Amino acid sequence: MFHKLFFFLIFSIFLQMNTISAYGELQSARAMEIQAAFLIKFSSYVKWPEEAFADARAPVTVGIFGRDPFGSAIDEIARSFNANGRNVEVRRFKDPPAIRQSHILFIPASEMERMDEITAVLSGRSVLIVGNSPEFLNKSGIINFVMVGKKIRFNISRTNCQKMGLDISSKLLSVAHKIQ
Repeated sequence: MFHKLFFFLIFSIFLQMNTISAYGELQSARAMEIQAAFLIKFSSYVKWPEEAFADARAPVTVGIFGRDPFGSAIDEIARSFNANGRNVEVRRFKDPPAIRQSHILFIPASEMERMDEITAVLSGRSVLIVGNSPEFLNKSGIINFVMVGKKIRFNISRTNCQKMGLDISSKLLSVAHKIQ
């Protein structure tokens, strides 16, 4: 109970924080720490089909494709987090077929040119695809981090979410910057 309350408070604080000094700093170290916290927290606000997990105790797997912009920060957050009774584990992938193991998949801006390949590999799977680059939602992404003023926010594509067979909580939708 304490961990959920702690992360809910952190999540709320991140929404209100004014820590990023300029629009172009979405890739800064501090911005990436905030995005890492969001990525892990998203696992509590998404409902996957039962067949997305091997069993009731299987962890939620957060995958990072390509260059890892988060470093150890995301591992530390995941270690102490529980998403609706499931542990959260972080895995890093270089090879597109391996990403099928993910429930949440982060695609850094450096891998945007591979989005067609990535979405083809994930066809028929229920994976929350998250990124932080322009046009991400137009390339089948579901959640995209954006700078709004000096704050990190996120946009959500409900259409892409439905195509992946996922259900996003109304609580998460209510704090999104924009919903498509």
